[in-house]
Amino acid sequence: MLSSSTPQAPTLAPAYPAKARIAPPRAGLEITAKVVAQLRDARAGLENFSAAYPVLTSAIRGLSRLEIKLQRPLRVAIVGEFNSGKSSLANLLVGIDSLPTAIVSNTRIPTLLYYAATPEIFAVAADGARRVIDAEHPMNAAETVRVDVGLPSERLKTVQFIDLPGLADPRFDDTLVDLAPHDIDAVLWCTVATQAWKESERLAWSAMTPRMRDHGILVVTHRDLLRDSTDQEKLLARLRDAAGAEFREIVMLSTAAGAEPALIALPPDEHEAAREASACLLLEQAIDRQLDALRQSRGTRAIEAINRIASRALSRIEPARTELVRTLVAAG
Repeated sequence: MLSSSTPQAPTLAPAYPAKARIAPPRAGLEITAKVVAQLRDARAGLENFSAAYPVLTSAIRGLSRLEIKLQRPLRVAIVGEFNSGKSSLANLLVGIDSLPTAIVSNTRIPTLLYYAATPEIFAVAADGARRVIDAEHPMNAAETVRVDVGLPSERLKTVQFIDLPGLADPRFDDTLVDLAPHDIDAVLWCTVATQAWKESERLAWSAMTPRMRDHGILVVTHRDLLRDSTDQEKLLARLRDAAGAEFREIVMLSTAAGAEPALIALPPDEHEAAREASACLLLEQAIDRQLDALRQSRGTRAIEAINRIASRALSRIEPARTELVRTLVAAG
């Protein structure tokens, strides 16, 4: 979440050396590009006949909505209990030293991070209206359901992150963040290494929708607070046993206040070459794999939707064409 003080631009900085970066999987992006091209061709074809066949209007609108959805970057939610390192993780993933300050004193407000050529901040109302936030226009927390923060981060060109409010123990507070309004595609669940994967977290995670639980990564924060590598290995083994079936991957990070964020993580045993990679790099690779699979799945579903829309359009054209012929014959 964002803290309360005067708004200022964030300081951008790479989270790890540029030479350590590995190109993300591109299969999903390539499929998306091909499907978007097919959508445009299909929409253009229908538009050529829309004047003669007004029944095609709904099909054209459907293809336009599908195209817009496919072009939106996938959105990853950062979720966890209070003080679980969510905001530090958001800074790390976006590659900045700190988010813009002075906006949110109430940490119950979700914060969406997206790409913008220059830093910008908006308060989003319940009706979707966006209002600029700056020194002259402070935020009204009571009327704000989300804060949108645009940042010139290359990472945000292909993925957006939304830092959600900290969750309370569901055994005593049944108020969980509703992910539906935020169009979430995947989830990073933050858990603190010194008390990782408590029963309250398990209960809160089980309350998520099946689709969200199927696209989750467990991020263990503050790994540096454990005594040594032996304790870290024991914790990782316990988490794989207790939560391994609940998440696609488990990554451990050192995100203690003031510590260098890109520290060595505990990679899977089969990835010997990755032992010198930073924790941030390992997490980004895990996110990239998840997003690439989601893009491929989204592309497949989009093709199926195109076929359905096209079939309905054709079924409407034939009756309309027959009626047009009858009208012309009657007029002649």
